[in-house]
Amino acid sequence: MAGDAVREFIDQIDLLPGGTKRVDILLHSIGGDGLTAWKLMSIFRERFEHIAVLVPFMAFSAATIFALGADEIVMHPHASLGPIDPQITIPQTGGQARRFAYEDVGAFLRFLHSDVQVTEQAHISAIVEKLFSVVDPVHIGAAKRASELSSSVGERLLLTHMTGHEEKGRAKTIAENLNKSFFAHSDAVSRKRAKELDLKIADDNPDLSKLLWEAYSGIESYMELRKPFNALQHYLADPNGANALRPLAPLPIPTNAPPQVIQAIWNNVVQQCAAATAAQQVTYSLVNAVVESVRSASEYRTSGYLLASRGLNGEIQLTATDTSAGWRSIQISPGNPDKT
Repeated sequence: MAGDAVREFIDQIDLLPGGTKRVDILLHSIGGDGLTAWKLMSIFRERFEHIAVLVPFMAFSAATIFALGADEIVMHPHASLGPIDPQITIPQTGGQARRFAYEDVGAFLRFLHSDVQVTEQAHISAIVEKLFSVVDPVHIGAAKRASELSSSVGERLLLTHMTGHEEKGRAKTIAENLNKSFFAHSDAVSRKRAKELDLKIADDNPDLSKLLWEAYSGIESYMELRKPFNALQHYLADPNGANALRPLAPLPIPTNAPPQVIQAIWNNVVQQCAAATAAQQVTYSLVNAVVESVRSASEYRTSGYLLASRGLNGEIQLTATDTSAGWRSIQISPGNPDKT
């Protein structure tokens, strides 16, 4: 869920007949930008009087934040929401990245106090200094602000429809529970647990659940969600790519061969490499997101090519080059929704 999807949703909203007061939004997302979730739901709340978010399978993180703005959330029995504790990614040397949440810092400090029972100020200062040598204090501050923003956005979205006196008091508690009461960002919030958290979850409807799963299955098939993209596997699945990466045969160097013979063998190898064909390119095309209705459909697609080579030591080096990425309008065949 990213900011570039907002425009696609606006196009969908503008295609609705005038006077439309209610809208259902089927949502499948593992998360993204919480402020995008706020922006999108704010647009829907300006236009419609009643909003239902339908979750067939997953609506995690920012997608959960988006769902908080709905008058009701319809969850399939297989569906899950998730915590709204934001994750901070800090670049590290060597191209690595450190990912953490503000709650991780709090858990560490509670560990020192409750489990290790460090109480002397000198020891605490030394440990905190060590912590700040691993994570910049500014990043911890950013994580704190992100955590507060997540709770605030969640509460504001709940208050768009929780307008009664008692409901207003519960909105902050619900948002803070979703932010702070979970031990892992990927913790799944089932339909039963979501009700326990006081979210407005619709009662079970077997007929509707069947339709939700059919709709999700179409999205799953079109986006190939059950087929994770592995660049090397994709390259090797192409016959030309697999042929280009065939292991090299051992060099036929006789034991105790004279230096001039060894040099001749290596000269022959160099000549063969120079005469070899150009490296084999294998193209790829991935659907990253889909926004659709019966009126219009668009997708975010990334396309490019893979280039791989095998060194003399057998190690494979592979690079991916995106040649195009962005939203485009698509037409879905009525007879077969998996074909464009």
